[in-house]
Amino acid sequence: CCCLSHFAMHAQYYMARVLLLCLTGLGGIAAAVEKRHGVVFDAGSSGTRIHVYTWTVGGGGARDSFDLQSDELLKIKPGLSAYKDDPSKAGTSLSQLVDFAKAKIPSEKVATTPVFLMATAGLRMVGEVTKDAILASVCSYLSTTGFIFQCGWATLLDGKDEGLYGWVTVNYLLDALYPGGKEPVGIIDLGGGSIQTVFPTPASPAAPPGYSHQLSFGGRQHNIYVKSHLGFGLDAARNAALELVIKKSATTEKPLRHPCLPIGAKMTHQGRDLEGAGDWHRCHKLVKKLFDTEEECKFGKQCSIGGAYQPTLPTVFYGFSYLYDRTGAIGLLDHKPSVYGTQRISRDDLESAGKALCAMDHAAVSTRFASVQDAAKADNFCGDVAYLEVLLDELGFNDSQQLTMTNKIKDVELVWTLGAMLAESAKLANSEGGSSLSLGSIVLLLLALGACFCLYKRATAANRPIPLYRNVKTGGLP
Repeated sequence: CCCLSHFAMHAQYYMARVLLLCLTGLGGIAAAVEKRHGVVFDAGSSGTRIHVYTWTVGGGGARDSFDLQSDELLKIKPGLSAYKDDPSKAGTSLSQLVDFAKAKIPSEKVATTPVFLMATAGLRMVGEVTKDAILASVCSYLSTTGFIFQCGWATLLDGKDEGLYGWVTVNYLLDALYPGGKEPVGIIDLGGGSIQTVFPTPASPAAPPGYSHQLSFGGRQHNIYVKSHLGFGLDAARNAALELVIKKSATTEKPLRHPCLPIGAKMTHQGRDLEGAGDWHRCHKLVKKLFDTEEECKFGKQCSIGGAYQPTLPTVFYGFSYLYDRTGAIGLLDHKPSVYGTQRISRDDLESAGKALCAMDHAAVSTRFASVQDAAKADNFCGDVAYLEVLLDELGFNDSQQLTMTNKIKDVELVWTLGAMLAESAKLANSEGGSSLSLGSIVLLLLALGACFCLYKRATAANRPIPLYRNVKTGGLP
């Protein structure tokens, strides 16, 4: 009886070890890091860029669902809108980019790699019928490439989508998307034709229809306010200010004096000669008129530009695109221009720097900004900075908001395509039930379960311990 009891204890001991080893192995397979790939075409007005993203999933951590490894980039010209007279050729024009993607992705992974094409401003200008014909051509071609693709994945991106994807990019790089991550921040993306403001809001009270979006990453829910203000981008505002100067001037005045141009600067617009007056206060007043509107606020005091709904701003914001290009990139505050960088800035900073900038004449401006990327536009910097200050005021920014101007976070450039890849891959994962296991991992799991079952059956059928460790004495058992 004692011998049988001793045997039973050993049998239970070894069976427990077998089960422990099986569970450990299964956990290791489930947590295994897997490399994935995805492709985003950025179809702009001047050309089309392809971003070939590689990331890993699994392995635990705050960004378990997406850990960026690389972004391979190639751009070709012309853009898709150049095929407006022969839309059928638009699709095959992407062949060079497709070949580039296939060279960056292992051949066995092509069939599991999703491809998205998102067009921006260029396709908005060709008309609805032509746009649809171009996208149909793109759909027909991309469907033959061997990648995962659906025709609904070739779309015309609107300003809200671009802003939303920009928000995803920034908050991903700040580790603020997934469970266990940091608190998300707001973003302002100032482009040439529009500005996007995007920031997190409480789920209650609910925003009016069209202003709120819900996103989920790894099970973490985000309620997001999104608004795109078309016509309030920097280039659009600069042109609108120029039109105001001409409209309000006397037809006999020659040349016209533009308060936002430095003294000594000259230009011609619509046959009218203009010269700079270099006056910050008059420039600021001129720019302020761009926001005059007859639209009433229908949401109490929760409004911004043009009477649009806008809830209370959070404390922390990141600004990029032109917001960085007219601050850090030109060395506005520290006289140290940097193509890439990060700089904390306030409305008071913009006002002080803007006054000093507008007081400089054309020669001084040209000398100071000779080495910056946008040196050819240096005469516009006075008016551009005035516009930034007024814009932040119109959006409701005050001294309590922390605004960081940047174009890179963790050495990754802030582009909406990364956010698009993140958001679309998250949708695919959610539609598949949230599983991040590959087919290979599932096969390994099944094999491991089968092995564990066989070991268990052997142990119970033979009623003896399995000699996994030869140095363990078996109490004299044969």
